[in-house]
Amino acid sequence: MASLMLLVCGLAVLWLGVSLAADVNRSAGLVPGRVVATGVRMTLTADVQYTGPDGVTRTETFEHHMPRKIHQGSRVQIRVWPDERRAELDEGDKHTDVIVMGSALTVLSAGALVLLLLWHHGVRMEKSRARFHLWWCWLVSFWR
Repeated sequence: MASLMLLVCGLAVLWLGVSLAADVNRSAGLVPGRVVATGVRMTLTADVQYTGPDGVTRTETFEHHMPRKIHQGSRVQIRVWPDERRAELDEGDKHTDVIVMGSALTVLSAGALVLLLLWHHGVRMEKSRARFHLWWCWLVSFWR
């Protein structure tokens, strides 16, 4: 039962990562901006002036999670979605770790489900365990 729950969680995390990647790829890209003013330490906001893909210069307030990198006068990258009239500070690659974690959870839990299903139907693992042991010894022999 736990393997099935891990499989569902892994698929959900994988779907979240793919959704984040799709959202980034729908954007019009990055445009340079300059920080005009920063908020107090507790709120972590920055007023950024940038020129969008339509050529209009805007000043917007963004929340961010980079307290040391953003100060008045610094240059930042703004990711813009003109169709949705939305922009946000580009804080780097946020979806790769989520995709890797979801993939790992999915593969491990699917493997555990297959092993549990085989064990439940009476398949003995002596031969495959011996093969795994030989494979593992062969792999470890390269590190000696």
